[in-house]
Amino acid sequence: MQPHPMSASAPQTACVLCSGGEAVRLFDKAGRTFVRCTECGLVALRPVPTAAELAAHHEASYRQGRYAVFAAADAIRTAIARQRLTEVRPLVPAGAWLDVGCSTGALLAELARDGVAAEGLELSSAAVAEARARGLVVHEGAVERFTPPRRYAVVSAFDLIEHLLDPVGFARRVRSWLLPDGMLALTLPNTASVAARLMGKQWYYHAPPDHVHGFAPDTIRRLLETTGWRSVTVRTATKPLSADYVVEQLGHSNPALARIVRATTAIVPRPWRARPWPLPLGEMLVTARAGDR
Repeated sequence: MQPHPMSASAPQTACVLCSGGEAVRLFDKAGRTFVRCTECGLVALRPVPTAAELAAHHEASYRQGRYAVFAAADAIRTAIARQRLTEVRPLVPAGAWLDVGCSTGALLAELARDGVAAEGLELSSAAVAEARARGLVVHEGAVERFTPPRRYAVVSAFDLIEHLLDPVGFARRVRSWLLPDGMLALTLPNTASVAARLMGKQWYYHAPPDHVHGFAPDTIRRLLETTGWRSVTVRTATKPLSADYVVEQLGHSNPALARIVRATTAIVPRPWRARPWPLPLGEMLVTARAGDR
């Protein structure tokens, strides 16, 4: 679907990245409109969900929606955590680690196995309770209200920044949580990826209201550099998922596509369908150093 200018009657909201007021409509999905800022290219939802709407949706998702599927998939969560650590550990300094949006703590558990002192921050009370039951140190609450008990060598925020109403405020705030040469590590969907371009509005990561903003390499780089980060690097990332898991997740976000994938994979032997494979879903791995404050 080709983008077209927003109509004069459509509600306009300033871009959170560049404060531009002009945007083109890309498509509608699940009752919301995806737009792209004409100044910087950031993709965003309109109307913007409120913080209360997002919190309620997030909690409900962990109890019975798409995040409940993720929380219950132990093998998938562990595979993703281990892959992220394999990708990130050579790039980051040694020292205490904070994982923001830690879910039920899969990454924290893997860090603990490696002997790394790690803590998590998570909004969902259901996810926090499960993580704490595993003996993990997890703080409950939103980024905006969190006061860290110490400063960290590494802050990771995997699959998080696309969910935030104020990603610019997050990027500014998290710098104060790091040691002087500490590092931020992000993974996030890439709206300029081959997967995004091929799938259009059916792309897995066009997921309202969960994903409020959509970044490409130039927009995530702009966000970090304008909020004081240095040595920003952007790499392609894959995610290990099984065919069975993909079908179950699509059942929540795109039932029609789920039926197609289920029919396509039905001939695959069950052990192969259950095995996580690194998939090019259109994600980025981004790192940046805190620098001087």
